[in-house]
Amino acid sequence: MTETQSAEEELQALRLAAERHDRNGCWEATQKLLRRLPSHLALPLVRDFVSRRVPAFERHQPGVQWPRAFIEAVSETGLADEGRPWPEAESDFPGPGANSFIRAVEALREAGRFLEDDQRRSQLLAKAMERALNAERLERWGSRHPETWASWYQLASTGLEDPRLVEIQLAIMKDPEAMRVEREAWSEAAQRLEKALHTSSRSPQ
Repeated sequence: MTETQSAEEELQALRLAAERHDRNGCWEATQKLLRRLPSHLALPLVRDFVSRRVPAFERHQPGVQWPRAFIEAVSETGLADEGRPWPEAESDFPGPGANSFIRAVEALREAGRFLEDDQRRSQLLAKAMERALNAERLERWGSRHPETWASWYQLASTGLEDPRLVEIQLAIMKDPEAMRVEREAWSEAAQRLEKALHTSSRSPQ
């Protein structure tokens, strides 16, 4: 099996997993594909994928701009702002999808520190993409059901088990619009990865 054939099979696996709403399958295929890319292509690809979800985050957290700054600090050559501390005290937000988005930014930032470790970098970048599209899915649902989302957030923040948490999570999982958003986001990821792989194959080694 050639490298091109293997990459095409992984792209097909990603697209099939997206259609089946198989999140584990999507993540697995994505991290394999990202591992095929050099860091100077993989980092900006994921940075741009995450940054497209910034407006949805800022819509619910007006004035909170530090996530955008952290995203912009990730360049083709890694993390450009090593000295800036992660604001732990300001990294929990009630807006729909906000905390998934923060986890995406955190994973992207961490990936910028693993330029020489292809496996670890690809895992973190895949996590960043998965968390970013999950944020988009939750933001879309939560914006249509603000009272239910607020109730879910309040219950979840207590750390206690409550059957209402499961009920709301199931409602989100089965929501046709949320499912469509997730499927289209994974399809976008596949398109971006396919384009980057094509660019990489044409670059001189």
